[in-house]
Amino acid sequence: MNTEKEAVARLRKELKLSQITASLLCARGLSDTAAAYDFLNPGVSQLHDPFSFLDMRDAVSAIKHAIASKKRICVYGDYDADGISASAILYKTLVQMGGQVEVFLPNRMEHGYGLTMDNVKSLQGISLLITVDCGITSIDEIEQAKKMGMTTILTDHHECPPVLPQADYILNPHRPGETYPFDSLCGAGVAFKLAQALIGDAALEMIDLAALATIADIVPLLGENRSISALGLKRLNEEPNPGVAALVQKACTKRNAEIDAQTVSFVLAPRINAAGRISTAKTAFELLTENDEEKLNDLAEQLCALNADRQQRQEKVVSEAVRMYTESGDPSASIIILYQKDWDIGIVGLAASKIAEAYMRPTILLGETEPGLYTGSARSIPGINIYEAMRSQAKLYEKFGGHAGAAGLTVKEEYLPQIARRLDGYLKQAYKEDVFRPLKTYDFEIVPAEINNALISELERLRPFGFKNEQVELLVRGARLENIRSIGEDRHAKFKISKQGREINAVVFGTSASELPKQADIVGTVSVNTYDMKPQMVVSVLSYEDTLLQRLQKAKKYLERMTAPAVSDRQIYFVPRSLLLEIYAVLKGAAERKITFSDEADVAAFIQKYAPVTEPERIVFALTVFREIGLLEMKKNDRIHIVIYTGKRELSNSRLYKMFTSGEM
Repeated sequence: MNTEKEAVARLRKELKLSQITASLLCARGLSDTAAAYDFLNPGVSQLHDPFSFLDMRDAVSAIKHAIASKKRICVYGDYDADGISASAILYKTLVQMGGQVEVFLPNRMEHGYGLTMDNVKSLQGISLLITVDCGITSIDEIEQAKKMGMTTILTDHHECPPVLPQADYILNPHRPGETYPFDSLCGAGVAFKLAQALIGDAALEMIDLAALATIADIVPLLGENRSISALGLKRLNEEPNPGVAALVQKACTKRNAEIDAQTVSFVLAPRINAAGRISTAKTAFELLTENDEEKLNDLAEQLCALNADRQQRQEKVVSEAVRMYTESGDPSASIIILYQKDWDIGIVGLAASKIAEAYMRPTILLGETEPGLYTGSARSIPGINIYEAMRSQAKLYEKFGGHAGAAGLTVKEEYLPQIARRLDGYLKQAYKEDVFRPLKTYDFEIVPAEINNALISELERLRPFGFKNEQVELLVRGARLENIRSIGEDRHAKFKISKQGREINAVVFGTSASELPKQADIVGTVSVNTYDMKPQMVVSVLSYEDTLLQRLQKAKKYLERMTAPAVSDRQIYFVPRSLLLEIYAVLKGAAERKITFSDEADVAAFIQKYAPVTEPERIVFALTVFREIGLLEMKKNDRIHIVIYTGKRELSNSRLYKMFTSGEM
């Protein structure tokens, strides 16, 4: 503890930082003054020597020889933002050097990911094959290319298999024995290093494309990736690639702020990815390599239209996956694996991310590509290495690759149930239950009096934010929520966070004003509101205990929209016939004694006191069943009166009861 205090004090003194920022840097592993200084001041000097790669000098020599000999060169890329950006960087570099270059971008639907034998065989007359963002698992395909007389340079960043392809030269920071000092580059990052080795500082003109890919591919924004991202974002705002500039103009019609990592992640990258997901990656590649303004505007419009289409397709897959899991999924399983013949394989990865986030389970979604053959994507949750888990069953896949957070696979339908069982067993053995529980972390506990524009300005120096360098989340514990008001047609809310006599403005999205408590632990990010230039917290989490009335209201809404109960729903809501009779007796007694109640919570508390049931969710189930069969009515004027109707009633006439017992009948 003393060492940590000393490190914080040292950073405060030597870097002239506040206590909060110095503590944050130390908490993120930056207690060394030099390391913290570099982190706060990313620049060109922090870019590593590209010739640190083991095979870089030989790869450069092979490329220069091919160009001097007028040999045909093929850059073989990938269809996502990383692969497209990597292809554009290398294409522009080789053209600048006078090379005879063509680019092959596989079609996701037609060719699938990476090198395929048919695609390699189609590259007749190619002398030099350079892969970008793919190839590290393509043993047979590289062998075929060499049989066809090609020199092969493999540039990739994905995890290496036990046996590597026999390419002439390999540039991959994960390669066993590799001497490059940074192992977390994305595919375009590796291509950018090759460009640096080939044309020197002129490659910096393309660092905006490397930054776009680095942010989009969700690699850690630390070390050299942080420098690439910071320098690239600076160029995107000052002198961007013409295609990116056209896309910004079309996609951000109301933009008046600078392009930051969030703009890349949520605006630019989805549009570039949309081309490869549902059409052809060629559209996005042309955007990044074209200069004609009219053509660029047309390409940008195409990408925006493709993205809108992608969003609709994604919503369809997500809603169907949610329905399938709700109706027949096993909530005790540690992984979700779902598949449909008509699911778009270009969309399933995005949908898997949504499902994984919603249910806190690694998720694999697949669509049929050939009769009996499914291709899909896996997405993980924090703390679980999905690549390692899936690699444990590698013999069952036709094709497989990926990294800790995501993976892709092709598999025969007959193996899917077996894979689901085995992966469930692997994860349960390898990980503790805690990893499957939603948890919101925060960086620092604070009070409103400590939040000011100077602190916010200092925290801005930690940008760009992204994977492994997340936005700074602050906790205000036990705060009061005051002056609550609705915004955005009551879909969002504004309020003031108050504690110890000081307050700060706040906004929460996706939560209406009526749903907010009066007091809570609040976690969120802080920024300066450009409207009034005052500090504001954008709230991400409100942690508080629901009141009895709130639990009743939530349970009622949930049961109203339920179409088929999951296994877990039965455990939470269902009330058997014998217990329903006991609850009915309590309510009948209240009616006979003319007992009245102030609200639904008062009714529930009465039932909890006199019937053997305490869970508000089960009480709502019982009351709903009674109403549906015409046995009970709760009339409210100033107070609630219980009215019991006589006559025989059948529980099977209740929609809700029948839904929960249909499997037993």
